[in-house]
Amino acid sequence: MPDEITFMDLASLLKITPNTPLEKLGSALNASIFDASNMAGSLKQKDLITFTANYPGPNTITITDAGKALIQEADAKSTTPIDPLDDSILNQLSGGKRLPIELQNTLSIRPRDLAMRLYKLNKQNLLIYELKNGGVELLLTEQGFLRSKSTQPPKIATQAMQSPQQQTQQSTSPQQASRQTPPMQAPQSNGSSRKAAYGLLVVALIIIVLVVLYSMHKL
Repeated sequence: MPDEITFMDLASLLKITPNTPLEKLGSALNASIFDASNMAGSLKQKDLITFTANYPGPNTITITDAGKALIQEADAKSTTPIDPLDDSILNQLSGGKRLPIELQNTLSIRPRDLAMRLYKLNKQNLLIYELKNGGVELLLTEQGFLRSKSTQPPKIATQAMQSPQQQTQQSTSPQQASRQTPPMQAPQSNGSSRKAAYGLLVVALIIIVLVVLYSMHKL
């Protein structure tokens, strides 16, 4: 479960204050009622928040000890020096990547580790982020852009390093490629994943009902 924590989780926690009712979470996250309900349900499943479910509301959101510990861990790691992996993240952003999932797939890094590094880069004024539509978009600051350009290898050297590999790939015959290709395996069903997704859907629906009832009551 801890490895499933994402940068969106961390960014959402930072938007929650004692004055943020469940019914106003969408405004805090710049998200729709549906997206905010999904986010609240996800944070609750990961034991990062709890919230009341009283009619007609408003309902309070409380960051759990696990959520507070996550923020404290991120704060502690945000003061460490920039390392090569941080520079790789900046280079990917400079190359056009905008979403954490794109960085995660390109760099083969765990969501939790990526969240800590994005938080660190934001704290050190190398990138900024914007919450919208239930997600997060990343952008380099001027300082981050200049650093990414200073750490990128020269194009000529990069092409020279890639040439032997490209030649090897081109010399591989179709027969060799077919022998090297592992057989595809049928995907296996994951009952626990379905159960978690079902639980998240139920929590999200409950939140949506509470928000709607609260809005109707105010009218």
